[in-house]
Amino acid sequence: MKNSIAMIAATLGLLTVAGVTPALAEYPEKPITLIVAYSPGGGTDTAARTVAKFVEKHLGQRLVVENKAGAGGQIGFSALAKANTDGYEIGFINVPSIQLVKQLRDNVPYEMSDFAPIANIQLDPVVVAVNPDSPYQTLGDLLDAAKADPGALNIGADGPQSNNQLQLIVAEDALQTDFNFIAFDGSGPAIKATMGGELAASLPSASSAGSHVDAGRLRLLGIFADERSPLFPDVPTVSEATGIKVPSVGASLRGIAAPVGISDAHKARLEKAFADVMADPEFLAHAKTAGLPLKYMDAAAFEAYLLEADAALGKYIDLMK
Repeated sequence: MKNSIAMIAATLGLLTVAGVTPALAEYPEKPITLIVAYSPGGGTDTAARTVAKFVEKHLGQRLVVENKAGAGGQIGFSALAKANTDGYEIGFINVPSIQLVKQLRDNVPYEMSDFAPIANIQLDPVVVAVNPDSPYQTLGDLLDAAKADPGALNIGADGPQSNNQLQLIVAEDALQTDFNFIAFDGSGPAIKATMGGELAASLPSASSAGSHVDAGRLRLLGIFADERSPLFPDVPTVSEATGIKVPSVGASLRGIAAPVGISDAHKARLEKAFADVMADPEFLAHAKTAGLPLKYMDAAAFEAYLLEADAALGKYIDLMK
């Protein structure tokens, strides 16, 4: 018995000398919850479920997506900020939505310092989508109708105070037009309303619109970007279609974060797993076929971007108010 105890003690001692404890060496020992702050079917949910599928072989455990939609992302972001720090609860954070919610509202129960960035996955621009049977054949048609009857046309997107609404407000300011904004708990419900003819148009992310465009359930009039997207090469940018420079401020950066307080070892393990999946040929091929616009940043680069974006949003806050 004493010899067995001595052998165990010696093994633990060797692991400690090597800088690894048994508990950390085994992480993760069970599935990890991945909190998504938006409803099923939207761009963030699609990205989360795709990444979860491919990261499993690199992480050694499943990622279980848990949708906590509502209040323009505030419910899910708040849940992530207050989640357990044991490495078994992580989530997607969306820039600039997570910062807009914080800067525009009172008593938001999180700070940006509550999040530990792990890796960025996507940079997803906003598109202008209509029902295939819509009378608006071009973006110019839609804008002419809006200018003829200011505030009468319903246009929907994630919200309130989301990156999609920010994009609309900046566009309205640049194009001197006015829509009636309808907020939804994610791109999925807004797309459904567009396909059902309940909206004149919607402003989903490119990735959430892609499959519906391919299936003929949506038609795109424009994309908020500096140049045409390889996903939709026949769709003009909004600036190109209008002849007026419209900043593409609503593009959604989607990345993985943990609640601050996660151990360095667990964070490093997660960062490596997501770095590996973003270099996985099978994942990259699937992402290309599925029309997922990827933009990888490691933890340090993602954290630096968050700080820069938070400061840059200041000039648009008055428009949002």
